[in-house]
Amino acid sequence: MSDPLPPMMQISDQSPPAFEELDHGILQDFVGMYLRVAYEAAYGDFKRRLGDEALKPGYFTILTLIVRNPRITQTQIGLASARDKTNVTSSLRWMEDHGLIHRHMSSRDRRTHMCVATPDGIAMQARMEEKTKAHLKALNDAIGPERLTEFIRTLRDLSAALER
Repeated sequence: MSDPLPPMMQISDQSPPAFEELDHGILQDFVGMYLRVAYEAAYGDFKRRLGDEALKPGYFTILTLIVRNPRITQTQIGLASARDKTNVTSSLRWMEDHGLIHRHMSSRDRRTHMCVATPDGIAMQARMEEKTKAHLKALNDAIGPERLTEFIRTLRDLSAALER
């Protein structure tokens, strides 16, 4: 049996590759990686601008839907926020435990739960929305007004195509 690996070089005597010369291989054109990096940068900006009170972006999305659509159902929240049932349920449970929303069972269909924001939930969403405006402006400025519509269309098309 031959030796599977050549003898090890003295790694400690070698310089690391220059960052500009790194070989990214398949990652060079890997859209998913760029989406993740962009999301993490956007989420970091979101958290910095909203400070200690910041809800997770998904929670902010759900709370906004509830504030703007009293009696919205959990199913409608999942569809409108593009979140699965498990994430929606745990988010709603957290918001209910923290006094931001109430869930009510429909008298017409006992399987349906409708969500309504509490006064605390409405106030928190309003504070966060005000702070979020600067975040949205930073994102839109980074994309550029001439590219924004096409960028959003591309993201929507990408999502729709991958969901099929």
